[in-house]
Amino acid sequence: MRTLRTTILGALLLVGGLTTAPVSAQSIVLNSGSGDIFFLYNSSADVWNTVFRVKSSTDASGLTTPFNTTSDPATWAGILGNSVPASAGASGDHLFDSLTVNLNLSETLTVGDTDFYFADANGQFTNSTPTADLGIRIRLREDEVAMGTGTNTALDQFDNFTFTVNMTASTFNGDPLENTSAHVSLLERDAFGEPVALFNTAEDELTGTLNSVWTHQHRNWGFSEYGQYSLVLDVEGVGGEYGNSGTQTTLNFDVIPEPSTLGLLLLGLGFGNLLRKQRLAKSS
Repeated sequence: MRTLRTTILGALLLVGGLTTAPVSAQSIVLNSGSGDIFFLYNSSADVWNTVFRVKSSTDASGLTTPFNTTSDPATWAGILGNSVPASAGASGDHLFDSLTVNLNLSETLTVGDTDFYFADANGQFTNSTPTADLGIRIRLREDEVAMGTGTNTALDQFDNFTFTVNMTASTFNGDPLENTSAHVSLLERDAFGEPVALFNTAEDELTGTLNSVWTHQHRNWGFSEYGQYSLVLDVEGVGGEYGNSGTQTTLNFDVIPEPSTLGLLLLGLGFGNLLRKQRLAKSS
């Protein structure tokens, strides 16, 4: 059984384009339940924001800076946002500098030639329920009427949405990810029920594409080894009304054994050291 602790740092353009003064840093910790990473694009300022969406099942701390897209219709027209706190039993969007997700994992999944320790989102593969579940929510749509720029009330800003693993910037245990044996994937089922990857660094599949720009889905984050990952994603809306525009988001993952598994590992190491000492004693 394994524990995955995931720390996600906010997008580099986290508070860009907001009409208020920069907010103080906040660190969000998702302990259990489900939550979303929410990408938002403001076409009038060519600015992206990445926020954390709280749901009624979310058990999280550090929710101190609400992000309400409806408070400034001229800027965020047509993009859904909700500043209702989780304590009120409703969803809410929150700005963050870092987001930490704690998961207890016991499953492995083989994709290609690589085994991944993974969080089984919505029971897609094993019907197991992770302690916490992080989804990806895309709402790349604006209301031209509210913006005063046209007559469309639900204009899709782009044709699709992509995110690419930046192998040069990403690291594993402080070393460039591309120079290590560690790999990261984002997995789901295909039409035949088989696991497929939106991206899989083990297969040099670095770009994932979501063909809908108005979607919400929980997928399975997978990691091939224990250790600390700093995963840099180049995020981009492609085609459509506004052409290509993107931002960059850094996700830091600390993948560690679950305590009971760690105990077994330590026991195994202790037994191995004992055998080594016995062999040395005999040889002397």
